[in-house]
Amino acid sequence: MKKTLIHTSLLLLSISSSAFAHNLEYPTEPTFKMTPKGNLLVGKDDLALYTFKKDVNSPIPPKCTNMKDKGPLGSCLARWPAAIVTIKEMKQLILQDPKFGAVYNNELNKLQLTYSGLPTYYWFKDTEKNNFSGDGVGNAWSLILKDMPPTMFDGLAKNTAKSK
Repeated sequence: MKKTLIHTSLLLLSISSSAFAHNLEYPTEPTFKMTPKGNLLVGKDDLALYTFKKDVNSPIPPKCTNMKDKGPLGSCLARWPAAIVTIKEMKQLILQDPKFGAVYNNELNKLQLTYSGLPTYYWFKDTEKNNFSGDGVGNAWSLILKDMPPTMFDGLAKNTAKSK
């Protein structure tokens, strides 16, 4: 019992120390940057942005919401905060790259950044630049490479294949 309580306390502490622990959205200053994973779309503080497999065939409304998909760590948006943009930012972004866009997120009543028509999200465990721990989570989350369609894969299996 004590051991379970300690593990639970450590889990809760690690969640609360995350930059996104209580945010369902995060302001975004998107840009493409060269990283160890390639030319990736990053947001505020150079944190990686991701797409969600369930949005691929139905980007409106975004499928990761704060009212649905309650998991052990809270709602989907508690784990994958929406990348929020303003209309002013969108005007500049679309001039830079027509693949940028936005969708109105009904749950948040704000504009959520899209790239190639897919809503974008942060991952609450990525706390500094060059953290990419959300890539391949649940075989449903993908980093966004410039001019590439989203690649969904099991990151663990890919790493295992490299080590053979």
